[in-house]
Amino acid sequence: MLKALVSSALAGLLGLDTVQAGQFLLSRPALVGPLLGWLNGFPLEGARLGAIIELLYMDFIPVGGVVPPNGAVAAAAAVLAHTAGGLAPSLAFFIGLAAGSLFSPLEYRLRAARSSWGRKLDAQVAAGDLGLGRWVAFSLASEAAATAAFVTCCAAAAGLLAAVPGVARLYPGTDFAYSLMPWLGLSGLYFRFRTQIYKKG
Repeated sequence: MLKALVSSALAGLLGLDTVQAGQFLLSRPALVGPLLGWLNGFPLEGARLGAIIELLYMDFIPVGGVVPPNGAVAAAAAVLAHTAGGLAPSLAFFIGLAAGSLFSPLEYRLRAARSSWGRKLDAQVAAGDLGLGRWVAFSLASEAAATAAFVTCCAAAAGLLAAVPGVARLYPGTDFAYSLMPWLGLSGLYFRFRTQIYKKG
């Protein structure tokens, strides 16, 4: 349980790199997956989950008012659904995809809440107070905490699902669908690169 909480907190910190801090690609599923997998004792499965989610989410870029599915949340939720929740990797993967999509409305609301600070910040600067550090700190802390709490809830939900009698009956179907995901992601890459080549031509 402690590892799951630490992993959720780490996911919250790495998630800040998506928009708010750095943008050094630390929030990409290809990094979040293996890192949390290693932390929880499943490095290879974490790397696999992260890599496949990366293939599917590679084109999603949070620009302006667009809030795409969150790759860091998707990878973290998938890894913890498997390692902490006890679900098979295939079902954990789809829970991760759902988590990444479900987090978008929450992320949108967090952005909207931050936008409402504009007048207060204008008044503070107009008064000659340029100490904006507390606003930045609060913004970063609230975003990281919301992400960590969401990932923790996903892990807990996965644990509850794993305890449901007969959940293993889903595994043949999810295993088959999961086996197709790398091919789906690679075919998407092919068409993206093909489009770019024709643009340059």
